[in-house]
Amino acid sequence: MRSSITTLLVTRTRSLDTWETEYLQSLEGDNPVLEWVKGTGLRPILNALDDHERAIFLAEYAQRLRAAYPARSDGRTLYPFRRLFLVATV
Repeated sequence: MRSSITTLLVTRTRSLDTWETEYLQSLEGDNPVLEWVKGTGLRPILNALDDHERAIFLAEYAQRLRAAYPARSDGRTLYPFRRLFLVATV
């Protein structure tokens, strides 16, 4: 996605600066990554599901997130959170 955005903007701007940063979030709780994404990227998906579908989806997704982002021995879960930054001059 980043390359297509850059390609689109580079032909329409005088200058373009892009960079990506990864923030390592230290989260706490039973399933902290799920709680993190429920308030952001998952909203459109969860809003499109009925109560039954939402419960099934969240149970499966929670299990997969716990496997992908296990808690450390101190109880914290590290979650890499990427951000893309663009500065364009027209």
